[in-house]
Amino acid sequence: MIEFDLTIPRLFSEGTGALTVQVALETGSLTALTGPSGSGKTSVLRLLAGLDKPTKGRIAVDNVTWLDTGQRIDMAPQQRSIGYVFQDSALFPNMTVRENVTYAAPVGQVDLITELVEITGIRPFADQKPARLSGGQRQRVALARALIRRPQLLLLDEPFAALDADSSQGLRAVLLDLHRRWGTTTLLVSHYDVDVRALADRVVHLQQGRIVRDTTVADLPTHSGEYIEHIRFDDLTQQWVIETAMSQFRSSNPDWQRFAVGDQIRIQ
Repeated sequence: MIEFDLTIPRLFSEGTGALTVQVALETGSLTALTGPSGSGKTSVLRLLAGLDKPTKGRIAVDNVTWLDTGQRIDMAPQQRSIGYVFQDSALFPNMTVRENVTYAAPVGQVDLITELVEITGIRPFADQKPARLSGGQRQRVALARALIRRPQLLLLDEPFAALDADSSQGLRAVLLDLHRRWGTTTLLVSHYDVDVRALADRVVHLQQGRIVRDTTVADLPTHSGEYIEHIRFDDLTQQWVIETAMSQFRSSNPDWQRFAVGDQIRIQ
């Protein structure tokens, strides 16, 4: 069991406030953390990893305390049994694929390195450097590196966000296979309904730093309409970006400027 109760002030998309979350994760579960951009999802992962410090909080993993601000306990990030996959993979560019995975491995774990290289499907390009890989291939390497120490908690921060449909589908299959083999307790941040429904057992939804819904995937609504929570125009890509409770959509269609927060859109 992984339990955490964390509070930290921060600036949300709607203004200043406090991120306050209290969650218990069953060992071996895969939980999706959803919500609009700026709601605090990545902040939760960073707090669990020890990269950010809460003003008040506690983290306990299998009855071992990682953090307790009241008792001044605060394990360093490298002491926490965490695997972290970032949205941009964050691989070492000067190392080959195999070297990236090996660098994070405990001494003498040659068999585990070989197993992960095979399971994640990265063997064909194991001797290449990250710059020569596709986005999906880099994320597979990042996943292998995050799992090489068999962490108690795997954190996935929008691992599919920069991938095309085929790459996303391939990475989902790898994640499912590894989760079924190893049963690593996993917290997945995602905007995409298809990823949440394919991978997660449970969905925790954040809105401005607060949990507003905590349900199983089986209990998610199956209707094809979702309500808009945020809409903005991305100047860099020249696209409209719509976010619902479960999904993010992009389009350069000028008709999208007619949508507003609260409108229901149909999901094809």
